[in-house]
Amino acid sequence: MKNIPDHLFQKISKVLFVLSLGLLLYPLLTNHWLVTGDGPCHMYNAKVLKDLFFGQHTDFYLGFYKVNTSLNPNLWDHFLFAVLQTLLSPSLAEKMFFILYIFTFAFGAKYLGNAIQPGSTWVVIPVLLFAYHHLMMKGFLNYSWSLAASFWVIGYFISHWHQLNQWKTALKLCFLITANYLMHPIGYMYAAAGLGFSALVLMIQPLMREEAKNLLIVQTKKLLSLAVILIPSVFLYISFMSKTDFSKSLNWDGLVRVNSLATIVQEEVYYSYFIAKLVVVALFIGILVRILRGPLLHRGDGLLLLAFFFVFLFHANLIDEGMIGGDRLKFLPHIAVLFWLTTLRHHVWSKLLIMCTGFIFLIILSFLRYPVYKEASEWVDDYLECEKYIEPKSKILTLNYEYNGNRSDGTLISTYNWLFIHGTAYLGTFKPLILSDNYQAHMSWFPLNWKEKRINFYSSTHKDEISFENRPPRADFEHYAEKSGKGRIEYVLIIGQNEEHKDHEYGKEIISQLEKYDLICTSESHKSQLYRLK
Repeated sequence: MKNIPDHLFQKISKVLFVLSLGLLLYPLLTNHWLVTGDGPCHMYNAKVLKDLFFGQHTDFYLGFYKVNTSLNPNLWDHFLFAVLQTLLSPSLAEKMFFILYIFTFAFGAKYLGNAIQPGSTWVVIPVLLFAYHHLMMKGFLNYSWSLAASFWVIGYFISHWHQLNQWKTALKLCFLITANYLMHPIGYMYAAAGLGFSALVLMIQPLMREEAKNLLIVQTKKLLSLAVILIPSVFLYISFMSKTDFSKSLNWDGLVRVNSLATIVQEEVYYSYFIAKLVVVALFIGILVRILRGPLLHRGDGLLLLAFFFVFLFHANLIDEGMIGGDRLKFLPHIAVLFWLTTLRHHVWSKLLIMCTGFIFLIILSFLRYPVYKEASEWVDDYLECEKYIEPKSKILTLNYEYNGNRSDGTLISTYNWLFIHGTAYLGTFKPLILSDNYQAHMSWFPLNWKEKRINFYSSTHKDEISFENRPPRADFEHYAEKSGKGRIEYVLIIGQNEEHKDHEYGKEIISQLEKYDLICTSESHKSQLYRLK
């Protein structure tokens, strides 16, 4: 197999690349919606910002919201969604948004792989496994874009290292990394660290003359001896620290039990664990191959340093777990390792094995996910049957009992993600509305914030510190007008309420308050009911 001509291998790589793109794009092309947790809320806020930019419904929106003009991360997807919704319907705008993301991720991975080592399209296939990850399906869209953009930043830097003193090259790199910052701080940090480590390697590489190589080999042997000498004391130190209050316990199992590829169904978890273990195995084999076959230093070795750096960040717990810090970090070393594999002196058969293994897993994961994508899109279409009964410039409270989504037989649609937590925010992309679950509006790093705390639905409808995001939901919406000073809530949308929910204490409170509302729409499935103030 190692005698496969290079031109034939490259042709196989290109074919599998196109097929992999097809697998990733298929759910976008065959469904109305790609539901992604927080994603619909991002889309709604972008619609509000777009309307404000064009001077539409300004008095209505600015009675509730204020625009945050700070150049914080998390701006990118609002800008892109706003542009796309100016040109396209909400459904088509969302499709185009994710198509652009997939292309940015895929061709960015291809660009970086070939910047490290020409002819490395083969490595893109396993990297594409990470295009749809757990946090993307949670709706962390800026984070996902920032990771895709980091490939372009690092790839451009490596490719143009020798032209950095030219102003056009410097300006382009400045634009790329600034755009990366406006997406998300984690992707920016990934790109910036990748630049730093790559710069270190690229600076040292020209100094590696023959006499310097021999000296480095001698010194490396001494360092290896030192590493062996330190093993007992370091082991005892780590054991001690892990049992004290000086630091959090280190979960090294997280490196090989990465669930980041488990996006929406429980069955994905086992494949995600297995893929992560394969990457770790490939790392150790790769290090052994590098020691035995060289080269001593490669221009892509900054990616190996990047992987180890993010291992440290993850296990040092430097990012608040309340902000899902570990989930944002734990699979990033694996991506860096895959890119680093391009630096090795492979036989063709080993590259073919890695590429085909990645493609097989991509097929498996795609077919596990496809039915859920379809059902999630239908879930949105179900409640949108009532959208036409909602008057523009209204306030709407959503009481969603189905963060996982329920089928008619009671089983869950999404068994591994709260896919529908903000799934009703699509309503606000069709007409000017104020939505209850606009969680972004009370977070200072997003571009749209509540004008006053008392207007915030979370603050003005909770009861005994329990809100409509509780499971089951609880809401005191009959007193919203006096608490907020913004009048009564005109519409209440209820999704997935069953008899058990109605018999619950919170359900009875809701039913009592709905006596002041008329039921004006029930979806064909009877899952969604829309009530209007009498």
